[in-house]
Amino acid sequence: MWTADRITIEIDEAEGSEMIVVIGTPSGIVRLAGAVRLSGGVLTIEDAHVEGLAPGALRRSGLNAIGSKILEVTGADSLVLQGSARTTGRNPGRAPRLIRFPR
Repeated sequence: MWTADRITIEIDEAEGSEMIVVIGTPSGIVRLAGAVRLSGGVLTIEDAHVEGLAPGALRRSGLNAIGSKILEVTGADSLVLQGSARTTGRNPGRAPRLIRFPR
């Protein structure tokens, strides 16, 4: 079951606005890398790359739980996640749609 209390978040590396975060989930470890910015209560992660679980393993419920945990840890009011353009897989060269997580 995907709930924020079953998720851990640890900053692995940070340089300027670029961060790599290790996220522990009930299904395994996820690594999230991207440019992080907090402005006016909105936490934005741009050019995001996610790796670690099989494609589709998170589903929307898993993403929602991770988003809730990130909001809880950072104290932000909302989270905007914009993925980087895909290099392989489905739709190479195109960025996935923007995902918003309100508190």
